[in-house]
Amino acid sequence: MAALINQKINSLSEEIKALPYFVNGDCKIERLTGGESHQCFKVTVNKNAIEKSVFVKSLTGHQQTAQAEIASNLVAAEKGVAPAIIYYSASWLVAEFITGNSLTDFYQQQTGSATMNKVTVAMNLMVKTHQLTPPVNHPILAIKKLLYRQASNIKLSQYQHVALDNIIGEITPLQTKHSNLVLCHGDVNYENIRLSASFNAENPLEHAWLVDFECSSLAEAEYDIAMFIAINKLGIKDINAVIHDYQQFSHAAVNEDKVRAYLACCYLINGLWYFEAGYQHKQAQRLIANAHQQLILFDQLGLLKEKITLLF
Repeated sequence: MAALINQKINSLSEEIKALPYFVNGDCKIERLTGGESHQCFKVTVNKNAIEKSVFVKSLTGHQQTAQAEIASNLVAAEKGVAPAIIYYSASWLVAEFITGNSLTDFYQQQTGSATMNKVTVAMNLMVKTHQLTPPVNHPILAIKKLLYRQASNIKLSQYQHVALDNIIGEITPLQTKHSNLVLCHGDVNYENIRLSASFNAENPLEHAWLVDFECSSLAEAEYDIAMFIAINKLGIKDINAVIHDYQQFSHAAVNEDKVRAYLACCYLINGLWYFEAGYQHKQAQRLIANAHQQLILFDQLGLLKEKITLLF
């Protein structure tokens, strides 16, 4: 297995060197760990004795989302919400490399108000994203379709599939009609917020960028808020505080009931995704644990008579 992985990495490295941006340059390629679905690299290229590091992401195998990811990333980069895009194609994305930490790493050793500081940083970037002019023909979120597709991707018994279909039908009635659509990132987890070396906790609204627009879509702001709560493993007790932080930066009204309705969908989407990712992943145990945690948080919403955790 290790030999196959190394062979794949070597093949990708050769593809990177052949990209137009790296031609006639001496490249040092370092694979970045932490991503669950994409191959990402830090590439330090030396051209004419000038050295520069860039972020490189392979879009191979993600053709369904690649076009939307590139389009939303370009819009966000133009307004300084995301790092500048240097080169892109159907298979590759090359962007400015932010030398610094993720929001998670920066606050790992912090205490006290650290959690709320993280939320403040995230909500500031989320609002900036929602205020962007969306790309033309950007995909519109179809959350019920997304849930059914995610459910079909994992191995379940017929009983589990029927029960899951019934649950999806029960929790998604409020999402049948959209209004006030904005450009949503769709995955504002703390790892997708990058901080430069100039970031300062005393002034946390500067020197921070959003990355990884793979899940971007046109949707209601409440969906992005709900997914933020879910993917960062927050719970119902955190809803009001997150909405409060969002509204520090936006005059738009936020419907708490919609956030709660979307939150159920987001916990389930994430739980099913973690189950699927965990089947053939070297960190299967961690991913399956994440799946169960999302379903536990779903149960805490108290929407169903039976706990969904009993289904798995």
